[in-house]
Amino acid sequence: MLQRQNGFTLVELLISIAIFGLVVSMVINSKVSQTDQNITSQQAEEMQQCVRCLVFLMAYELRTAGYNPEIASHDTGITNAGANTISFNRVASDDGDDNDNDSTTDESGELETVVYALQDSDGDGDLDVTVSFNGAGAQIIAENIPNLTFTYFDEDGADTADLDEIRSVLVTVQSTVDVNELDRYTRNNTRTLSSMVYLRNLGF
Repeated sequence: MLQRQNGFTLVELLISIAIFGLVVSMVINSKVSQTDQNITSQQAEEMQQCVRCLVFLMAYELRTAGYNPEIASHDTGITNAGANTISFNRVASDDGDDNDNDSTTDESGELETVVYALQDSDGDGDLDVTVSFNGAGAQIIAENIPNLTFTYFDEDGADTADLDEIRSVLVTVQSTVDVNELDRYTRNNTRTLSSMVYLRNLGF
């Protein structure tokens, strides 16, 4: 007489596999979601730090536009006022550099020229903020910057394009995550910061 064998039926085995698969899928989805949140949080912090540091640096430099500690009059101030680029100069007759490349260091009225620009200077597909001094090669100071704008105002707070009337500049910077990460992390992937910079050395 045949005795019944203890074990699982095929239906029970299939149900068990399905439940196990569901549990594993839930665990994996939870882990992926947690990883995405951690990456997004880290990216947000990096973007925020990037725009803060960049705005602080440019504001610091812009305040020196037109600096002239000498009695003599020199051609200092804003020399180019573009939407995405700005250039200015200042007297730098005591910095120990030959800023005008005339083989004389720290001569009276020696000017230093500074240029900030938005461009893909390294050809990697994302825009960068660069700075150059005295016509030298542009140096990248911030990457993954889709937008950098300068807005110019006169002493009455009205928009102006006249270089001689510019007294303040609104600097707006937008930072984003690396171009290779945008396809995956589309949430919360930009940070924007604006700062009004008053050009204290202009208008005298």
